Amino acid sequence: PDGRGYIEGTFSDEEARDLSVILRAGALPADLIPREERTVGPSLGSDSIRQGVRAALLGLIVVVIFMLIYYKVSGIIAGIALVFNLLILFGALAYLGAALTLPGIAGVILTIGMGIDAAVLIFERIREELRKDKTVRTAIDAGYDRAYTTILDANLTTLITAVVLWQFGTGPIKGFATTLSIGIIASMFTALVFSRMIFDLWTKSGRVQKLSI
Repeated sequence: PDGRGYIEGTFSDEEARDLSVILRAGALPADLIPREERTVGPSLGSDSIRQGVRAALLGLIVVVIFMLIYYKVSGIIAGIALVFNLLILFGALAYLGAALTLPGIAGVILTIGMGIDAAVLIFERIREELRKDKTVRTAIDAGYDRAYTTILDANLTTLITAVVLWQFGTGPIKGFATTLSIGIIASMFTALVFSRMIFDLWTKSGRVQKLSI
């Protein structure tokens, strides 16, 4: 009440003097006069989350449209795999009871990029095989085999980084690392297994003579 405070503890004389010097070093001979006071409620956080979700959805739509234009029917497969990737990610987050924060949304957006990056690698490898006049089935198998190592290396290095962030980071950083880790694992599954399964179902009859890619 009188503007005085006391610090109690087991200090030696030297430690007490050092602490006193440190505390006085930041003191200013001026009174604190409030000029403005604001109270920030949860609406600011919810607005940021809403804008982040909108940005993620917009990015997803733009990416899918690009894949449809550039890779035609194969772009549809990439879009389906990407949506399935996000379903796995959000399902895992719901199972873990994780809250969707801004760092988490950043992890979702990065997951979208990683998933499309893997699809582009695979499709470009398939195109290269088709230019060698290989059959559709052979080109798909060779394309996935050639892209496998690159995708695995890229995702594993990112996953290691995410694990380090989760281990040594604080709350928001851990949220980003958790979302990113789950997203990377889901991306590898959807790119290397799920999308290939769709290609297999599409071409197993042997009637597909020309691949729309």
